[in-house]
Amino acid sequence: MPAKSADRKKESKDAKLASNELAENLAAFVLPDSLPCSEVNFPVLVKRKTKANWNTIIEEQNKQFQEIKDYEDSKTEQQPKSPFLKTETEYIKNEVFVQLLPALEDTLNKAKIWNALENHKCFFNGIDYIVQVLLLLSIKYSLITYKRERMF
Repeated sequence: MPAKSADRKKESKDAKLASNELAENLAAFVLPDSLPCSEVNFPVLVKRKTKANWNTIIEEQNKQFQEIKDYEDSKTEQQPKSPFLKTETEYIKNEVFVQLLPALEDTLNKAKIWNALENHKCFFNGIDYIVQVLLLLSIKYSLITYKRERMF
């Protein structure tokens, strides 16, 4: 038990010595009378735009996407297409949609006449009407003169 009290006395003496040294160091420190402005580093205020300008953000993104696209295009080799070889998308675009889109427009106009878009229980059948229009526009069918108004 006596060892514990001796340790406590040493700790208290060490704390007193440390506080005395700190007090002496603080007393020895003196601020200079004046500092020249060239020696003082003032913080620089960074000014930022408070509002986001979405047009500039979109333009920057488009520029970045264009750079990426240009880089990809530069890395891919351009292969010339044979004029006789048609891809599937070109066939669909040039052959199918040319006839299908007018048929769909006619079907929508006919559905408006019958009020099929509002009344679902209607005599008008859109699929049958599309088939009828496509059949009438068909090249093979145009050779045969068939003049029925309503087929289905």
